[in-house]
Amino acid sequence: MCAEPVARPRRRNRRGFTMVELLIVMLVMGLLAALAIYKFWDFRDNVRVAAVTGDFRSVMVASYSYFADHDTWPPDGNPGVIPPALVNYLPSSADFSKPEYTLEYDNIPIGQGHYIIGVTVSSPRQRLMDQLIRTLGNQHPFFVAGGTLTYVIIASDGSY
Repeated sequence: MCAEPVARPRRRNRRGFTMVELLIVMLVMGLLAALAIYKFWDFRDNVRVAAVTGDFRSVMVASYSYFADHDTWPPDGNPGVIPPALVNYLPSSADFSKPEYTLEYDNIPIGQGHYIIGVTVSSPRQRLMDQLIRTLGNQHPFFVAGGTLTYVIIASDGSY
């Protein structure tokens, strides 16, 4: 007698992914993309903060150079405009009006021969301003008023 072959279950060749696998992969990729975008924004803000602090330093050196040449501090400027007195002392690429922020050179008399020389930055981006405050910390003199931050170059009583 001949034995009949035993029927084995046939394995189906599976091609592609199930819907659940596809959704899980899409979810993981979405989470990774969200983290990457957040890190990109953080990196971009750090670069802008570095640009602002570099501008602070450039204006500080220019104002001290002006003082050394003229024995007086340069007069005030308008927001977004380089003061004419500082033009020759700043790098040729200097710009006080940038898409992310605006600078203003300030010579603020506070009475009785006292004054503050500083650079004010204003930006509609609160995140940039917060990051700038964190970066400057307590190691650099500055004060915040409204939506602006003034980096103090020198505060003097009028005697040199």
